[in-house]
Amino acid sequence: MKKENIEIVEKPYLKGSWYGKDALKLIPKKFFGMLGIVLLYFLGGLLLNLGSLFGTILPMTCLVVVVAVYQFNKGQDHGASDVAFGEILYGQQEQGKSIVPSDRERCYHPFKGFFVALLAALPFVVVAAVYAFMAKKAYYTLGTLPSFMDGMMQQDEFAGALNYYVQREPLAALDVLRVIVRGMCMPLISVMTQLGDNAVLVAERLTPLFLLIAPLCYGFGYFSGPSVRTKINTGIKIGVEKKLKKQRKERRKRQRSNTPERLI
Repeated sequence: MKKENIEIVEKPYLKGSWYGKDALKLIPKKFFGMLGIVLLYFLGGLLLNLGSLFGTILPMTCLVVVVAVYQFNKGQDHGASDVAFGEILYGQQEQGKSIVPSDRERCYHPFKGFFVALLAALPFVVVAAVYAFMAKKAYYTLGTLPSFMDGMMQQDEFAGALNYYVQREPLAALDVLRVIVRGMCMPLISVMTQLGDNAVLVAERLTPLFLLIAPLCYGFGYFSGPSVRTKINTGIKIGVEKKLKKQRKERRKRQRSNTPERLI
C-alpha cells in the first residue's frame, strides 16, 4: 500500500511581546498556581512517604513528574493559543486592517512563557535561595527530663548538671525558613532524609533549583507552541482532504448507480 505524503501546514503569524500587558496580567494567576504546586508538594510529600528509600523515591518522583508534565501541557496550550491568535491578526494585516497594539502584544513570543512562569515563581525561589545560602546541618537538643526528676532539679548539687539537659535554644529566623523551605520542597527533602543529614543539607542548598522545575517546564511548553499549532493545522488539512475524498468517492458511486445499463 502506497503511503501518502503528508504536507506540513505552517501558517504565518504575528510575533508579540514577551512582557506585554497580557503577560503581566497572567503573573498573579501563575503565582497562585505555583502556590498550589508547593502545597501539593507538601501534602504529597507527607502522605506518599512510605518510610523506606525505594518506597519514598518512587512516589516522590512520580509526583514531581506529574506536576512537570501538567505544567508543560499547560504551557503548550497557552503557546498554541497565542500562535493561533497571531495567525488571525496576520490575516487581518494582510487585508490592510490596522492592528491594535494590545492585540499584537498578545501574540506568541518564544520567551513569554519563561517570563510569566519565572516571575510568578520568583518569591518562592528567593526564599529558598536565601535559606540555601544560610543552610547548615541541623542539630537537635536533648529534650526534657522525666517528671520524677523534678525534685532533683530543686537540689543545688544536682540542678547545675541536670539543667544542661533541659536547655532550649530560642526559635531563630533560620528555623522558620527551614520549616517553610522544607515544606515547599517536601518530595526532595523526604527522599534525602532517607540518606542522612549530609544529604539533607545538600538538598536544602538545591531547593531553588528544585522549585524552578515546574515554571521551566511551563516555559518550554509555551516555547513549543508553534510546533503544536503546526500539528493542529496539518491535522485540520488532513481531515478536510479525507472528507473531500470521501465525498468524491460517494459522488462517483451515485453516478455509477444512476447510469442506465446498455442492452446489447
